[in-house]
Amino acid sequence: MPPAAPAPPAPPAPPAAWLPEFYRPDTDLRIQALGSLIQTDAVRVIPMLRDIALQSGDAREASRAVFVLAQSGKQEARATVVQVAKLGAEPVRIAAVKELGRFAGPEFSKELMQVYATANVLVKLQVVSSLGGRSERKALLRIAEGETDPHVKATAIVTLGQAGGPEAREQLRLLYAHATRAAKQPIIIGLFNARAEDELIRIAEDEKDPQLRAEALVRLRLLGTAKAKEYLQKASRIR
Repeated sequence: MPPAAPAPPAPPAPPAAWLPEFYRPDTDLRIQALGSLIQTDAVRVIPMLRDIALQSGDAREASRAVFVLAQSGKQEARATVVQVAKLGAEPVRIAAVKELGRFAGPEFSKELMQVYATANVLVKLQVVSSLGGRSERKALLRIAEGETDPHVKATAIVTLGQAGGPEAREQLRLLYAHATRAAKQPIIIGLFNARAEDELIRIAEDEKDPQLRAEALVRLRLLGTAKAKEYLQKASRIR
């Protein structure tokens, strides 16, 4: 009886999962797959996500790629988010600026100001929001002082108040002293956000414009602190 034929050799182990350059499934699935690979093959994955963020005609897909980059925690991926914030289409820049606001480290506040320098109004507004989330009072003050667009300027002033603290209250007080009438109302709102009762009382006492004075009184009433209530009772008796 002839000997049995030898068993065929075992097939080679399949290579590690990878998406070749010519593979183009639904972009959402592709982004999901790339997100699962970014920790093991960042060198190839990050440029592919960057291309989606910068070149996709679908803002939602591009923003999703930015989110995956941001969530990876890798330094190269974060640098790519910065690049997209500076070079992407408007909605993608906004998405990238949102993610930049969440990154830890003072260097990203500097990057936000660099983005601001070349941004349109909508991107600037998101930069202001991201700076506010980081309590970057100095940067917000710089925008409040130098911005020419009234909406962006007012938003920076109000956000500065939301950042809170003695520094914000003092900055807003100094701003009010030399502000135009148009800028004074958002400063009053900013002072309210900062719970700056002394500064609001001073405006209520010294402001000659009746509408601005009335705004300060309304904010003191909403503030509702013991000192604000005492002043309001005193002011009502004088009137």
